[in-house]
Amino acid sequence: MAGKISIIGAGVGGLSLAARLASRGYEIDIYERLPECGGRAHIIRDKGFVFDTGPSFVLMPEFFGEVFSYCQQDIKDYLNLKVLDTSYKIFYTDGKVLTVYKDSEKTKQELERLEPGASRGYDKFLKEIGQMYFAVKPLLYKPFYRRDILNPKYWPLLPKLKIFQSYWKIAKKFFKSERLCYAFTFEAMFIGVSPFVSPAFYSIITYVDHKEKIYHPLGGMYEIPKALEKIALKFGARINYNFEIEKILQNDDRFILKSKQGDIDSEKVAVNADYSYSQESLLKRPLRQLDYSCSVYLLYLGLKRKVSGLAHHNLFFSSDLRRNLKEIFDSGDIPLDPSFYVHVPTVTDPGLAPEGKSIAYILVPIPNLEKSQGINESEEERLRKIIFSKVKLSTGIDLEDLIEVEHKFFPDDFISRYNIKNAATFGLAHTFSQSAFFRPYNNDQTFKGLYYVGASTQPGGGLPTVIASSKIVADMITGEAKKP
Repeated sequence: MAGKISIIGAGVGGLSLAARLASRGYEIDIYERLPECGGRAHIIRDKGFVFDTGPSFVLMPEFFGEVFSYCQQDIKDYLNLKVLDTSYKIFYTDGKVLTVYKDSEKTKQELERLEPGASRGYDKFLKEIGQMYFAVKPLLYKPFYRRDILNPKYWPLLPKLKIFQSYWKIAKKFFKSERLCYAFTFEAMFIGVSPFVSPAFYSIITYVDHKEKIYHPLGGMYEIPKALEKIALKFGARINYNFEIEKILQNDDRFILKSKQGDIDSEKVAVNADYSYSQESLLKRPLRQLDYSCSVYLLYLGLKRKVSGLAHHNLFFSSDLRRNLKEIFDSGDIPLDPSFYVHVPTVTDPGLAPEGKSIAYILVPIPNLEKSQGINESEEERLRKIIFSKVKLSTGIDLEDLIEVEHKFFPDDFISRYNIKNAATFGLAHTFSQSAFFRPYNNDQTFKGLYYVGASTQPGGGLPTVIASSKIVADMITGEAKKP
């Protein structure tokens, strides 16, 4: 039996790791500065409205099932995952709409309506990115180091992963119009980068979106961290809320965690805080130059009635997406004509709002605070007007007139609440130089017994990969990690 293991942070990564290790008999303490679990996957409750504040969809459900199986639990006893019949709608500024369905044949009919011949391109596109997906998938549970680049075992992967091509370039091979290229690369925005920069292998997100479909946990996304918390507690883990760790020190072969509540002695430590924050603030180390994802402006609206014309997930594209992406990732300007995402979970899960009412969660990608000064009052008002007018023009719904409850989240809030460097909502950017061998390792290279789990470490951001990172760390601690 190993000694005490401390986990800093009760986000999905920290909770997954705690559940895994506690189920194997390890003594686990989690220290979380907030009063509840979940980290960025949090919740707001107000007048009967229940708003998820973080991730809004489930992809790759088998990754979720794996952590429950690891703990010898049945996911169905904890989560009710419902596949969406309508995956999402994309609204273009010229009035055209593309609806993506669970039924791929219906999706292909939609594509033909917008671009004759596109259904054939769709099949070929999914076949090509599917080959990347099946090459990458087994590697998502493995740690990588720069020295592994020299391992001949991985060399055959290089041509399969098209490492010198971008996400956009892959889509452009199969679709003529830019409108469809954007429809099959927008997922890059949900890992915080431009599709013109993101490596082609991240198109595996598009593959799972279209082939493995999109799910929603009934009761809302917050059911996921709650379920993981329940398992961790079931196996004896202790979770200390409102308990902030301020510094990590190593003393011989043990660690001392400094806090206002006193010093904590631990044999091993896993950090589920933002990677850059952990290096600068917890370990007091100089931070090397890193690339950060974009930030977001968020609105959470409780609406007076149900709305029609919007799906569970909706994307409203800018009239000039190239300019929009340059503003976010290059010039650092608040977009003149933003693209944005509207999440209406009450389409699937009406219990998240009082009877007869609904929710709209609106996310606008904007520059992070390394590139901009954030949003001032006049810019916020301008963004709101654009959002509400676009939704009304496309659907006839006057969201602003229906608001009963409203909450906002600005870039600064990601720093004050979650200690996210530069308010980079999606963590470290998924550029080529910050992927696989080059992304921060899951174990510290200076302090033996110190580990990292979460979005900014390997294998990357997004709930499935964060859960995978918890297995990588658990295998390192239990000795089950396989050498490349």
